[in-house]
Amino acid sequence: RREPSSSDMKGNLNRRSHSALELRRKKFPSQCTRSTTTSIPTTSTAVVTAAVKGEDGAVPPFHHQLSLLLPHHNQLTLPNQDSEEFLLHSSSSSPAFSSPEFRVGHRKFNSLPPSYKHRKRPYVPFKAEPSLIEKPCEDRIPFADPAPFQERLIALKSWVSELSEDQKLSVVQSIFPYLGGRQLHWIHSQVPGDNPGLHSRCHNGCTDPLQVLPAHIIIKILGNLDPLSLARVARVSTLWNHYGRSPSVWRSLCNRVPWKISKPCTIAQMEKFTGSPSDWRGIFIERFKLRRSWLAGQSHVRTFQGHNGGISCVQFDANRIVSGSHDKTIKVWNTKTNSPWSVMTLTGHSGEVRCLHMQSNKLVSGSTDLTIKVWDLDTQPDWSSIACRVTMVGHSDTVRCVQMDLERNIVISGSYDSTLKIWNLHTGSLENTLRGHSGYVLAIHHTLGPRLISGSADKSVRIWNLDSGNCVGTLQGHKEAVTCVTMDSAESRIITGSLDRTIRLWCAQSLECQRTLDWMSSEGHTGVIRDLQADDWRVISAADDKTIKVWDLVTGRRLVTLKSHTDGVTCVQFNDFYIVSGSYDKTVKLWDFTVC
Repeated sequence: RREPSSSDMKGNLNRRSHSALELRRKKFPSQCTRSTTTSIPTTSTAVVTAAVKGEDGAVPPFHHQLSLLLPHHNQLTLPNQDSEEFLLHSSSSSPAFSSPEFRVGHRKFNSLPPSYKHRKRPYVPFKAEPSLIEKPCEDRIPFADPAPFQERLIALKSWVSELSEDQKLSVVQSIFPYLGGRQLHWIHSQVPGDNPGLHSRCHNGCTDPLQVLPAHIIIKILGNLDPLSLARVARVSTLWNHYGRSPSVWRSLCNRVPWKISKPCTIAQMEKFTGSPSDWRGIFIERFKLRRSWLAGQSHVRTFQGHNGGISCVQFDANRIVSGSHDKTIKVWNTKTNSPWSVMTLTGHSGEVRCLHMQSNKLVSGSTDLTIKVWDLDTQPDWSSIACRVTMVGHSDTVRCVQMDLERNIVISGSYDSTLKIWNLHTGSLENTLRGHSGYVLAIHHTLGPRLISGSADKSVRIWNLDSGNCVGTLQGHKEAVTCVTMDSAESRIITGSLDRTIRLWCAQSLECQRTLDWMSSEGHTGVIRDLQADDWRVISAADDKTIKVWDLVTGRRLVTLKSHTDGVTCVQFNDFYIVSGSYDKTVKLWDFTVC
């Protein structure tokens, strides 16, 4: 089989081109006849042939001929109709060049079908929001010449540079309403965080409200925050840290319930900060930890042993604990040490010591021997004057409770003979006898005023006026004997405990029972309530079930239960730092909440 020559290849190409043209003419006859045509200038066959022939004399394909002729048809000139060339063409024109393919029309070629009609859509102009278009100001006269504008601009800059900060602010506030969209957009573009923009020349913390407020208002605001929020304030900035550590802020916080403590405890706490008396923040931190220990029941328990009988009563102050026992003795313990040589024993009663009350260096004791004794506990580094100064005799039965008032210079006692007696502290003489109870007087509580509260085995609580000696009120509600009575620090509530194992809270004004704490509804004691004491926010109770319970004064909720004694707890006293308790197990325990 021979290889095809170049002439054969050219012939095949010409045949394919003519075939494609014939197919197009048959498929779209209307496009070839209806199109607006522009006739190619006719020339003689020789001229056309010469124009389309190549260098080797071969005639190129049809589509190559079009590519050679069409680009130059604008440069060709139509021959005159009278010329010989025109006559020759009209008489002997080639049918190939007179075919419709040579009538080139200015028509649109696209992929849409021939029957598709272009629709003219109406032009809708863009309508912007009126607020987004800056309305031209008719009254504004633009500068035709930029020179006057530059002169006024330089004068304005010079004038503004001479103004004070307040005057500049006034100028900006006056001009701002006259700014348009472009100006406001530029101002807004200066705000992003990466660009210092409008705040580039501001002082540090220009958006800080504490920068513009007076110091006393800042202190007032911060004084209303809780401790955790106040601690976060110190981490905001240097300025906030300065005000957040202000002694007056933390001092006001220390004086709020529940972080407020008694005056003697405050004095004792301040002694630890003698080097920096204004460190109220450090003082509050100690109080915060102290309250946390109370709520968690975390304490260090110290035990004092030495009595031969059960403990019936305890009193304590900053340095010592005084306990009375069924062994007829009174012991004074040094809380700074557990050494047995530091214990002092007071003897004098011939019966069980049932009650004690201590104020300053004075101690009053009552016994089953029907007597009341006043002791002097004054001790100095070089000498001691501990001794019994006065003995009071007058009750016909066991003296169950005593209380001393140094301001009035009196001693109040309650006895199993159902009476309350008022004695002169220094002389020991009897001043008055209060009668009204029909049973044993088991507990008394004397307030700062003339009011006296007593609880009795007749299941009642009586309120007395010491000035007149009359009973001014009676509380009824307990089902058994009332064994202990006390009041909160504000003297707005009366708290009582009973043999019926319940604790009742009474309103001191209306004398109505506000709440009852028992073992069923309040997780209360399961034994006889032996002693009670309360302050601003808590109540502490001791019972025969060997436990000590701490209660929330306002809600009545049990906060914590303390267990360490091996027998019933007969007496309890506390301050903001310690609890001191005595028990039938012959021990005295000190619960220290400051070391946890």
